[in-house]
Amino acid sequence: MAQGLFTLRQQVQGIVQKAWNTTVNPLSTPAVDYLVVAGGGGGSYLGGGGGAGGLLQGSVPVASGSAITVTVGSGGAGGTGGSGGASGTDSVFGAISATGGGAGGSYPSTAGASGGSGGGGQATEPAGTGNRKFGQGILGQGNAGGQSANGGDYRGGGGGGAGTVGLTAAGGVGNGGAGISSAISGTVTPYAGGGGGAADSGGTGGSGGVGGGGAGGVSRGATGGSGTVNGVTGSANTGGGGGGFGVGGAGGTGGSGIVILSYPDIYAAAAATTGSPTVSTSGSGSINFVRASSQYLTFSNSGSQFSFGTGAFTIECWVNPTTLPSSTGYPAGYWMFGGGVVDSNTGIDFYINNTQIGFNLVTFLTPTVIGNHGMIANSWYHVAVVRGGTSNQTVSIYVNGARVATATSVTDTADPSLTGISISAAEPSGATSGNFNGYISNHRIVKGTAVYDPTLTTLTVPTTPLTAITNTQLLLSTVSGAQFADSSTNSLTATALGSPTWNQSSPFATGLGYKNRVYTYTGSGTITF
Repeated sequence: MAQGLFTLRQQVQGIVQKAWNTTVNPLSTPAVDYLVVAGGGGGSYLGGGGGAGGLLQGSVPVASGSAITVTVGSGGAGGTGGSGGASGTDSVFGAISATGGGAGGSYPSTAGASGGSGGGGQATEPAGTGNRKFGQGILGQGNAGGQSANGGDYRGGGGGGAGTVGLTAAGGVGNGGAGISSAISGTVTPYAGGGGGAADSGGTGGSGGVGGGGAGGVSRGATGGSGTVNGVTGSANTGGGGGGFGVGGAGGTGGSGIVILSYPDIYAAAAATTGSPTVSTSGSGSINFVRASSQYLTFSNSGSQFSFGTGAFTIECWVNPTTLPSSTGYPAGYWMFGGGVVDSNTGIDFYINNTQIGFNLVTFLTPTVIGNHGMIANSWYHVAVVRGGTSNQTVSIYVNGARVATATSVTDTADPSLTGISISAAEPSGATSGNFNGYISNHRIVKGTAVYDPTLTTLTVPTTPLTAITNTQLLLSTVSGAQFADSSTNSLTATALGSPTWNQSSPFATGLGYKNRVYTYTGSGTITF
């Protein structure tokens, strides 16, 4: 329940409980989703990487009016000199307790410690003496660490991760085990990766596991070796294990843990908190495009989805520009939708500059329809371009329901089928000088239907997230965890350029049933529902 929009069944349950969209004295939530990650174990001398902190996730009932304890575990210290590291400490939410990750094993005879995930095995003499023992993980929280190299050579095993065991050192590498990803915060994030094992003077330190695990170091003065002398610290607030270290260095400290709680926003916000958690939302949101990073999306045309011809169509979305250009016209305009080949009879573009919004069927140098939008930066607007009317010859643009531009007797073809479409790009050819800068939510393209009558001066702005109505060719619902997913029956695959990201900013208010309330603890405290 922690990701995306709520199902009809969940909505009905909310209505039955008289909790749906209650604006006066909303009820406290009866349950929460949780992610509890303990602190990771520290890396050790000529030994194993630290095990990741234990990871627990699920749903649990909560009592109204009672303060529930939240404890965020710290990462275990890395070893120094010839010593081993320390295990991480536990993270707690009420009765749910995740166990700290085990410290890596230390040369010559200290085995990897057990924990949420176990520490990697300590290095052994080149002759192969020593026990090579690794720490065990706790079922349901993590995995065991890896052994040191068979035959010695002072190479430690990788610490265990929440997703996989740590790897046995082989060929100079004892990689940390992989963690597990969660979208409970609204962004898919990996947690609880194991730390990499140390290497001797000639090897390569093991890599940290995905999910915050730190890489292992090598012995000082390594000949032919690579990497740092010190083990790398596990990433903060992931529970990643610290990397092991070689002669003359220090072990990586385990990453601190984290506790994240989430529940539907149809229920009231928490009555009280201590410990200063970060309060945010997941579910309905937007895609954040940063012009300076040349961020945009493309969708290849696998058929005739975007071959509009001379027929009716509707293109709409919500936009929140963080900046508007200081001059008008191309190329200063920020393009938020484009397709086909510009400067030909197959191109279409929908754009915004500092004062105007325009739509082009033929060439961006001569807009088919253009008008003044009246937008200001950092505000949400519903925008739509619609073609319909008599013989589908009327094209109109609407901003927040008001028609700002219209053109009649438009007979040009709208057919970007040659290259597909792009969203936020300056133009379909991939130029980025005029990319849109801001947030876009619920982008829908409908072919063959004028969803709104373009001959009218106003339209009724939707008050709920858009759905895949008949003839929908593309729908970006922009929900957390699947922000680039096409919700239409075409299920088109997006190619993201420049790494645009999901953002909790949304045109829909909290409390309407399209989001979750999220509380993220990186330090200890309490929460009362």
